Amino acid sequence: MVSQMKRGSLAKAYAAVFLKNLQFFGPIAVPYFLDWLRVDYTRMFILQAWFLFWVFALEIPTGVVADKFGRKISVAAGCLLFGADMLFFGLSNSYLLLFLAEFLGAVGMTLISGAEQALLYDLLVVLNEEDRARFYFARYEVAGTLGLLMAFPVGSMIAGLRDYPRFLPVAFSMTAVSAFLAAAAYFWMQEPPRKRPHENFLEMGMTGLRTLFAHRNLRAFALNAVTISSVTFFAYWFYQPISQRAGLGIVWLGFVGAGFNLFATLLLSNVRLLEKALGLSRLLLLTALLPSALFIALGFVRRLDLSLVILFLLVGCKMLRMPILNDFINRHIESENRATVISSISLLERLVTFLLYPVVGLLADAGLDYALWLLGALCAVFALGTRISSRHLAEAQAGTSPESPPTAAG
Repeated sequence: MVSQMKRGSLAKAYAAVFLKNLQFFGPIAVPYFLDWLRVDYTRMFILQAWFLFWVFALEIPTGVVADKFGRKISVAAGCLLFGADMLFFGLSNSYLLLFLAEFLGAVGMTLISGAEQALLYDLLVVLNEEDRARFYFARYEVAGTLGLLMAFPVGSMIAGLRDYPRFLPVAFSMTAVSAFLAAAAYFWMQEPPRKRPHENFLEMGMTGLRTLFAHRNLRAFALNAVTISSVTFFAYWFYQPISQRAGLGIVWLGFVGAGFNLFATLLLSNVRLLEKALGLSRLLLLTALLPSALFIALGFVRRLDLSLVILFLLVGCKMLRMPILNDFINRHIESENRATVISSISLLERLVTFLLYPVVGLLADAGLDYALWLLGALCAVFALGTRISSRHLAEAQAGTSPESPPTAAG
């Protein structure tokens, strides 16, 4: 009976991430800023840098909240605040007011970050499925991607209705509703019992950071995930202007977003086959190096068909590697501090993206191609500089490591 309840919670987790990812605004975010708010890339990315500043500041404290008071409560509250953020975008056309909205969204994201993954992994531990965690993480990503597949075409079609850009904000309001429903779904889950940490907030935060930097294998997997993910993240911002300059209308942007997410879903569904065909080490290196060449190619390509093929491959590489890395990262973290340590990793990723935002924004205003070439160069440097070795993979799969995570007493 208990096992059935836990598996029921796993199904609820899939439903919740589907609702959370009904992000109707996704394919029209850049047109919203450029055509509705009438701001340039620099101001658009300044707002996003403000968002990431608060994500950076709050990542560890909110991870501690999840570990001390409950992961499902943390994720549900995060969805509520994300929904409030989207309501501001949907109901206001004030650029300055959006700084308040993005503060709320940052709090919401940090409450979700770490806690969401920790909640899922703890369910797998109860079900004795932690050895197959990367496949469950892949299914979780698939469930979330299906939400994007449904939402993206709807959002762009609504934005493309008559009197453009009048309906651009509607997609944000619809996203708010789906976020509120996701909050209810997460709260409905049954969280597995676990040991609650007794340290105070500061001690737990420092423990998470010490664990990350003192554990060699954990550090290797985390740095590879953080750097490549930060750079390839900009594909989500630039696929819209890249597609539009190649001649695609705004109504079709959602279908492009849905298309490359469908492609990524197919890759995730076959992660076991790809792992067997290439080996984990080659697969991780390929999905880190290939985006470098793809970014650079996008700076030269103007044909719509070639642009779409490159974008599909770029997003596919980004999404394929994350469940694998999440699996190996979680193997090195104790359950009671899992959300805190994962939040530390997310904090580093947000920091890298925060530092990139102003530079990429200025380059994009000077010429989109310059920004793409910079991203390609950075991706190559990070791919080679943080490469996951066969030794790291072997030690992680064998459950051995040269270091042990430090305790709170340090």
